[in-house]
Amino acid sequence: MSATLSATYRTLLVSSSESTRGVLTRLLDASDIGIDDMVEPDQVIASVARRAPDLIVLDVEADATALARVSGVLKANPTTLLVPLVGLAKSSKQRLLAFEAGVDDFLTHQVRREEFLVRVRSLLKASATRRQLAAEQLAEEVKRRELIRAAFRRYISPKLADQILASPELLDTMFAGTHKRTQVSVMFADMRGFTALSERLNPEQVVDLLNEFFKLLTDITFEYEGTVFSMAGDSLLVGFGVPVAQEDGAERSIVAAKQMLEKFSELAHRWKDRYGVETGLGIGINVGEVIAGNVGSPAYMNYTIIGDTVNVASRLGQRARAGEMLFSDAVKNLLDKRGVDVGAMPLPSLVLRGRSSPIGIFCVPTATSDRVDFRPN
Repeated sequence: MSATLSATYRTLLVSSSESTRGVLTRLLDASDIGIDDMVEPDQVIASVARRAPDLIVLDVEADATALARVSGVLKANPTTLLVPLVGLAKSSKQRLLAFEAGVDDFLTHQVRREEFLVRVRSLLKASATRRQLAAEQLAEEVKRRELIRAAFRRYISPKLADQILASPELLDTMFAGTHKRTQVSVMFADMRGFTALSERLNPEQVVDLLNEFFKLLTDITFEYEGTVFSMAGDSLLVGFGVPVAQEDGAERSIVAAKQMLEKFSELAHRWKDRYGVETGLGIGINVGEVIAGNVGSPAYMNYTIIGDTVNVASRLGQRARAGEMLFSDAVKNLLDKRGVDVGAMPLPSLVLRGRSSPIGIFCVPTATSDRVDFRPN
């Protein structure tokens, strides 16, 4: 069925009656609305898929069940959801049936052409307004989600950011005032020699070096799908297994730490050649239960992790020498349970203030660090 060449608006007629088509042709004659297609009720979806109409005219001489089915299909289809649906019948007897089926307006074959066009154009105008509003709302939602995604990607890997955005439960956890107990592998990475470095260089140079330092560590964190929780001075706090659970979080943290040490060693050599400064990196890792959630005031909130597990990781990070990774016996026990050998070497136990018993600690000597076998789940 060819469309009227001068028509601005395309009409889909849902009918099996040529007489109904003739009536509609008369009503639309010499107007900017043309009949684009005429289909049987069971051909509606195929027609809409080929070309979306601006107006749908439904022949309501059919039975109530068929009318409700066709109208329901049209109102449920995103393509035709906002398209005006006009019921057309030989008499007003079908009026209630048509409205019950879901039409936006009802007219009879005897309607005056002028009235028909005025009422249809009113529907088309309202539909255009609703579509524009829907498009603007969609664009705003896309923009909002992109802003959230961009914000997440400043401290969460892009893959984790997409998982969070796709999960209402995870979004609620991160934005609502809820707190969650969860098993996490916590890492503290501390720069050694930062005080001496900041005394020898001007503030602009110090900022540049810190930016290099944090970029290197966050890139590696994101590679293993960790979450950056804090950048304080010359220290980085990272968690593996939060906000998205990771059974292999301990392995991820060990391999990430190994790569951080190797890459920072290269960076430290460049700094020494450029500025004559000596720096190093020490890393501490612990695993256990933490509280993850938003902490702060109504004016400023920070999504973070707190608990004894974090405190122990911090102490290990402080004790680690330049170029060294220390981790707790909790990490070692979990790695052993999962059958992962990282070539760990035991060190003298660490006694923490306020604890009745010391904590066993381990390190991975440089010579055996390449024994770590890790493949992300």
